[in-house]
Amino acid sequence: MAGRPKVKWILIGLFILLLGCGHVITLPTPTPPPATADVSLTTATPRATFTPAPATPSPTLSPTPTPTPIIYTVQKGDTLSGIAKQFGIAVEALMDANEVYDPRRLQIGQTLVIPREEEEQSPPTPTPTPLPVTIEDLNFHETPVGSLWCLGQVHNLTGMDIEYVQVQVSLYDADNVVLATATAFTVLDIIPAGGTSPFAVLFAQPPTAYATYQVIPLSAEPSTYLGSRYRDLDVVEHEGQTQGRLFIVSGRVRNIGEERATGVEVVITAYDSQDRVVAVREVEVQTSVLAPGASAAFTASISPMGDEIARYTVQVQGRRIM
Repeated sequence: MAGRPKVKWILIGLFILLLGCGHVITLPTPTPPPATADVSLTTATPRATFTPAPATPSPTLSPTPTPTPIIYTVQKGDTLSGIAKQFGIAVEALMDANEVYDPRRLQIGQTLVIPREEEEQSPPTPTPTPLPVTIEDLNFHETPVGSLWCLGQVHNLTGMDIEYVQVQVSLYDADNVVLATATAFTVLDIIPAGGTSPFAVLFAQPPTAYATYQVIPLSAEPSTYLGSRYRDLDVVEHEGQTQGRLFIVSGRVRNIGEERATGVEVVITAYDSQDRVVAVREVEVQTSVLAPGASAAFTASISPMGDEIARYTVQVQGRRIM
């Protein structure tokens, strides 16, 4: 019995020692048994996992580079056909790109856009050799201000319609040395087969004297492309009479085609008793737009260069509204 008190005090000492160390002994919590699944519940079928694909950017349209346009400045003596030949393009492409359908409207210093796409897509159109034409009814006339006119007409005997008809007049001295040269296009844009068109070449400062002259066709090509030019016009009536020193021509033009016409002008050529051209006059009809089947009046006052007017002709040309 004396041994038990000793054991008791030993246990009490160990308990105090543990408290002094500050450690708390936590007994592990028993893990409950797993719950039994209720087999009566509907089991969800697993879905396939969707893996997002990387976004594919929409293709970006790269702008097609626009070729830098070629700009050409018209020089003295230039023609549409000559410029087209120089750049290896069709005359029609040059006309359409610049909306120039009357070669007489070219002016020195005028800028033209040269269509490069035509050069890349189509082979160059060779410029045909000028066609032979006949120059008739010449008349030289000095004006009171010292200038010199050479009037005449081109007769188309080629059997086809022609255009870009240009005439060159050269003046020579007694030793056949060229003193002056001037050029001009015919007044009509297109000369029909068998038809004629007047021309008027001006020497603003002619030589004081010349011995001989030469008049040659500088260019003439088959007419194969009308563009906006409109030919379904007809002079349905006209009359001419002398009033003092003037000769007055009046009449009417009719649109006999199926499209509207604009820029309609009448070309009057007057001749003396020797059939020399003594006057050339262009006048517009008295309306800006001529509808199909409609007609319009015109009046022109003509002052002849030289002898009195013995006869005259009336021709008409215009453009269709595109």
